[in-house]
Amino acid sequence: MEDRESMYAALFGMDEDQREKEQERLIARKRKRKGIPRKLVLCNEKLSTSDSFHRSPAEYFSNEECFDVNKIGGDFVPCSLTVCSGEDIISKITSFVESCSCNCYIASATGCVARASILECGTASAHEGSYEIVSLTGHVSMPLNLGRSNGYGILITLASKNDSVFGGYVSGPLIAKTNVQVRT
Repeated sequence: MEDRESMYAALFGMDEDQREKEQERLIARKRKRKGIPRKLVLCNEKLSTSDSFHRSPAEYFSNEECFDVNKIGGDFVPCSLTVCSGEDIISKITSFVESCSCNCYIASATGCVARASILECGTASAHEGSYEIVSLTGHVSMPLNLGRSNGYGILITLASKNDSVFGGYVSGPLIAKTNVQVRT
């Protein structure tokens, strides 16, 4: 409260010298550190970095308190799919998921698309031409017992030759213009 009153007095009710002194006092007060400085505690143990490079991941998580490697991403296998020009990227990914009966997360893709069906703002739109893939991410779920796919949610961002960028959810076929590499 005092600071606020003195600040207002410094700005509105004082002459030039008093204003400068009051401002210096306020600035000095802001610079003053409060509290007790913390002490740096160093560990006296010698750490060997060479031991950590020779251990397997299971040895890091061997204690019961730690996480089980097989439960946390243990069955994750990164893959790279190559889709040839003229093929549908989505059907290639779904056939891969059905063949290995697993779920798939699409991390990225590189290449060009000739035709794309995209859901933008609730309306489906078809784009034809040469579009560079900026981003392709999403998931494809493994098939149900009936043989149908449980579904997919794939987001795509494309760039045209005139540097305009657009994107949305993939709602239909995504035909490759060049060879497209999809990383899952």
